[in-house]
Amino acid sequence: MKARHLLWPCAAAVTALSMGGCGAASVTQARVENSVAPAFAQLYAQQQRLLGKGAVPGAQASADCHRSTRGSGNTGAGDDWVCQLLLQVGGQPSGVYTYDLNVKANGCYTADGPQALVGGKSLTTPTGRSRVNPLFAFDGCFET
Repeated sequence: MKARHLLWPCAAAVTALSMGGCGAASVTQARVENSVAPAFAQLYAQQQRLLGKGAVPGAQASADCHRSTRGSGNTGAGDDWVCQLLLQVGGQPSGVYTYDLNVKANGCYTADGPQALVGGKSLTTPTGRSRVNPLFAFDGCFET
């Protein structure tokens, strides 16, 4: 099982967790995309700082998310969400990452990253310390 990096993105980047009025009908493609993309960009910048590469100016991501189960549409909770994230740094494309998501009816999700691109569950800082790799897997929530 992958280690989880709990992410509670700031309100400016991602809407806050709301437990009232939760429901599967509130889980939409747009809400998933609008939550995962800025969370990923924020965690990418954090990973780069941990690796000693300094600040990442203008790290942004866009997401194209859908459910992979035939006939499920692109709404509702499920462990079959897939998001393709396009990372841009300084306005230039920097990479494409595909994450598998398990999205709950309350708007919370777990995203599992492609180890070949983002590395393992831990990384080594320039000072030799082992730290959790924020891109390996992360949790987030959006308002439902």
